Amino acid sequence: MKKTIAITTALAATSSLATAEIKINEFLSFAGFVDSSYSHTNIENGAAKGTGNSFQVDEVEIDWMFNLGKVTAQVDLQYEGGSGSGTVEQAFASYDLGNGLSVTAGRFESALGLEAKEPTGLYQFSKAYDVGSDDNDDSGLGSLNILPQYNQGVKLTKVSGDNVYSISVLDEFTGDDSNGLGGDNGGANSNYAFEASASIAFGDGMTWFLGGAYEIGENVNTDAYAANTHLTVQSDALTYGIEVSLGEDEGGFASGLGRTAGTVNEEVMQALIMANYAYSGSSSVTGRISYSDHQATVGAANSEADFLKYTLAHNQAVTDNLAVITEVSFVDGTINSVNYEAIVGAVEVLFSF
Repeated sequence: MKKTIAITTALAATSSLATAEIKINEFLSFAGFVDSSYSHTNIENGAAKGTGNSFQVDEVEIDWMFNLGKVTAQVDLQYEGGSGSGTVEQAFASYDLGNGLSVTAGRFESALGLEAKEPTGLYQFSKAYDVGSDDNDDSGLGSLNILPQYNQGVKLTKVSGDNVYSISVLDEFTGDDSNGLGGDNGGANSNYAFEASASIAFGDGMTWFLGGAYEIGENVNTDAYAANTHLTVQSDALTYGIEVSLGEDEGGFASGLGRTAGTVNEEVMQALIMANYAYSGSSSVTGRISYSDHQATVGAANSEADFLKYTLAHNQAVTDNLAVITEVSFVDGTINSVNYEAIVGAVEVLFSF
């Protein structure tokens, strides 16, 4: 049960769902989760104020895994409650080349980022660079995470002991939303991207990660890049993590953050520090401080935004498959010198299988 609380896979280079596979036969198994939550949000964006409540099924996901010897495959099907739509999150096949080498083709998640991309790999309800709610915030702020998420491409991976190295050729650089970097020009431009990463385990629970992604826009100058490094240390019941990300978008298309829609040159710096303490076999508490700074030029106009987010969360494993996460977060920032504050309280029920 402690594995449900101190989820080390959330801090590993090869992130995966912290769930136990249900085996149908020697070729096929599946896993998944149901993520539901209630949240209350108060936001002040200059003179504008907003209050909102959300009670919904945030996400349902079922992952099908196929094992055909040297060939393995995975298809992740998800339903997102906020958008009310179902999507194929991942769909890829891998071939084992031997000697720790494998090649993967299809749609798969990026290796970049300290925090897991799924709720089953998080210590808290929200992610570090979520600073508002699209439903309750007139500024349209939600996730400001600049790192790539999921995309189509081909990846070569090398596993050597506890060390993991990978390099990918991708369709484009896809961020969380229009506030991310790259991939913001739709189908009007022919883009492709590269991603490379290395995760080095030093022993005694210490792991260092370094990675980056670069997008090239062929038709117009829309190059974008992001670099990410993080260090994690796990010692008995304590887990620490620190992360720094840098990014730049040259000629992307974006709005939000006080900008008028248009071609934007943007530089971003993001960082976080977190600590998790598992004080029993079924309970843990997490503290996190995260920071996001955006400097942009849209035509002849400049805009800037920066945010500090403070998060305190408690994770209680009710059973091996059921967890209840409670969280309080406070965001303090500015958008073009206009004060921005957000307070979010949330209760999340997470069932995994």
